[in-house]
Amino acid sequence: MKKNIKVIYWIELALLIINLIFYGLIKVIPSEYNLFLVITFLLLLIVPLRLFFGKEKDKSYYMGYTNRTVITVLMVVGIIIYLLGIMMGYTRGYAYNIQSFKSMLSVIILIVLMEYFRLIVIKNSYSNTKSMIIFSILMALLEIFAYVNIGGLNSSYKIFVYICVMIIPIFAEQFLCSYLTYKVGMTPSLLFKLVIKLYPYILPIVPNLGDYLLAFVKILTPFIIFYIINRAMVEEEKNKRIITKDTLRVLSIPIIVVLVILVILVSGIFKARLIAIATNSMSPTYSRGDAVILEYKKPDELQKGDIMVFRYDNVIITHRIVDIKFKQDKYYFTTKGDANDSIDGFTTTSDNVIGKVDYVIKYIGYPTVLINELFERS
Repeated sequence: MKKNIKVIYWIELALLIINLIFYGLIKVIPSEYNLFLVITFLLLLIVPLRLFFGKEKDKSYYMGYTNRTVITVLMVVGIIIYLLGIMMGYTRGYAYNIQSFKSMLSVIILIVLMEYFRLIVIKNSYSNTKSMIIFSILMALLEIFAYVNIGGLNSSYKIFVYICVMIIPIFAEQFLCSYLTYKVGMTPSLLFKLVIKLYPYILPIVPNLGDYLLAFVKILTPFIIFYIINRAMVEEEKNKRIITKDTLRVLSIPIIVVLVILVILVSGIFKARLIAIATNSMSPTYSRGDAVILEYKKPDELQKGDIMVFRYDNVIITHRIVDIKFKQDKYYFTTKGDANDSIDGFTTTSDNVIGKVDYVIKYIGYPTVLINELFERS
């Protein structure tokens, strides 16, 4: 045991040296090589450690519960941020090409190696809390060096945003993964990292939450997972009932269904898209807190009386068409909210048309509207 602990300390010293080397080379080596170098260093560390310690077991009484908890929390967070995206907008994910596939493959390899390396070190630390904390910090620094692009950090503001959106969340994720590996095993931490790192590569659109809200979500998510799992384990030790497998399965099924439908509606993959209504300008047709399903339409497919969805001054508006004019190969739409006394003080052109409102779903947009207003006030 003492021999193994000494080896772990030497490993951490090696990690510290590697991080110092990266710090010295970060302005010299092009950023596209960072991830490849981190993967190489991890392989050089893992191979001898695997031979020295032997195969590590990845089994625990809590394994199934922990995996289901991680999946459930990530799905709930996914639903919330995609609802927020209805109001705050979406950006396209990575384009499906050879370059994005190579990037995704590199990220997968890095995650697998980091989590296997963590398993070897944590399981041979013999509950040495100080050693595990030091290891988590060093792993966070290594991950930061893998993704950092020093060329893009050319102002103090960008550095501050990078710290909030990238560095602090990485530390939170690393501490959670070390906790999960120590308490349960490699599988839940691997699952957690794969989901949070790969979803932008897989999903066609991602919510545009803004830097600070994105940072808040990325920091809060690991804490929620830690809190739920830690509390369940404490209750189990007190001979209290843990959440059952069937209960989590029943909860997970509707969450998966809702998330899939939500992604389809907000992404615009098909002809339908969901938008939350933030004002009462179209009352009584629909009101603040309702959600409308729009269908993409070309300007020449719209008629007087249709409720048109369009962009004006970077805001999506849904108002009724009261007049249409065609000049110089372009349509000009005059619009008005049903609850307004006068027509809109601007004319919408063909370039800003998104589509037409088809259906109204009462009340389901309220959470999105309220959360968005809360953050606007903040």
